[in-house]
Amino acid sequence: MNTTHGRRIRHSVLAVPVAAVLAAGSACAGIGSSAQNASGAGADAQNAAAIAGPRSDQWDDLHRAATTESPAEYQGPTQPVTAPKNLKVAVITCLSILSGCVSPATGAEQAAKKLGWQVRVLDGGGTPDKQNAQMLNALSWGAKIILNIAIDPNAVQDGLRAAKRAGVPVGAGSNGLDSPNPPITPTGSNLGYAFDVGPDYAALGKKAAQWVQADSEGKANIVVYSDKEFPSVLALQKGLLDELKKCKDCTVQPLRYFTGNQVAQVLPQSVVSYLRSNPDVDYVFIPYDPAAAAVVPAIAQAGMGDKVRLISVLGSQENLNFVRESRVQVADAAYDNRYMGYAMLDQTSRLLTKKPLAEPHGENMPFVVLDKDNVPESGSDWHASFDYPGTFDGLWK
Repeated sequence: MNTTHGRRIRHSVLAVPVAAVLAAGSACAGIGSSAQNASGAGADAQNAAAIAGPRSDQWDDLHRAATTESPAEYQGPTQPVTAPKNLKVAVITCLSILSGCVSPATGAEQAAKKLGWQVRVLDGGGTPDKQNAQMLNALSWGAKIILNIAIDPNAVQDGLRAAKRAGVPVGAGSNGLDSPNPPITPTGSNLGYAFDVGPDYAALGKKAAQWVQADSEGKANIVVYSDKEFPSVLALQKGLLDELKKCKDCTVQPLRYFTGNQVAQVLPQSVVSYLRSNPDVDYVFIPYDPAAAAVVPAIAQAGMGDKVRLISVLGSQENLNFVRESRVQVADAAYDNRYMGYAMLDQTSRLLTKKPLAEPHGENMPFVVLDKDNVPESGSDWHASFDYPGTFDGLWK
């Protein structure tokens, strides 16, 4: 791995390496300091300072900002709500082989046990036809609310119209359509969701950019990939690019776009081809983990794993394993998907009892950048450090 950007070695010979740097493999921070003798102490110190450059803690500060969870304590709703009794809730995942689609449903199931609600999780299958069909199945089952996870409302208009005719509201999560993100209303006469629970994607994008700056010590040459199909990707992308503009010595390549149906075959080879044509690029940003999971093996097989550092978004367990192993992907901008499940049920209680929805509608979902310093142990999703399940349970009594 090229260390000219300071990914492994801190420039200041006088600095004591912090624990986070040691954990990331920077145990070489003290290399370059010289033993001084009494007669030449002043000259040696000057020479050492000239080699090392001025000491700066800015990279450690940026790394700390990126890898510290936001918010650091519970900032969700505080207004109690009397939850409905004996409620049937249908949760439809975008695609149940993706952990990012399933984890919020698992959180909703966990929260429902405290409420005495019945939750049925249905696999959306990754296609609009299957997602619409599952919404109809939910209505046949007798659901009193449907919660769609990472499903574009424009793609499930048949299901939304059927739910409207049945008087069943439809909420959602993980789409980036609602506050704290810029609200996006349906196009034309299309129906939308009653609420959409998600993190502040722009703020998460800012954290990702802070991490890249810290890791490269302000000299990253980064290519950013994007997918216009998802409002959450575009919101995060804005925060990422706005923050990268502050890095005067970073190089940000022109945006590269792909679509979801290109993830398996087209995207991996496209990324490898781009990297071969642009050998100075040393950072790759992929906007969501399933796409990154396809790109990582392609970069490794192309023999570029020691030259390129990849960061993605979501916190899927497969990608967190890449981070643990430093296998091309070295960081993941993650949010607490279990919290999303709790927040969706909280907003459901408020909606069905005709109370105002909690503001912002994302209920200040926690998020963080994970790297080798703070990645959870294998087999675990990332969860905020504070006890939000207990807080939510208290609000619903």
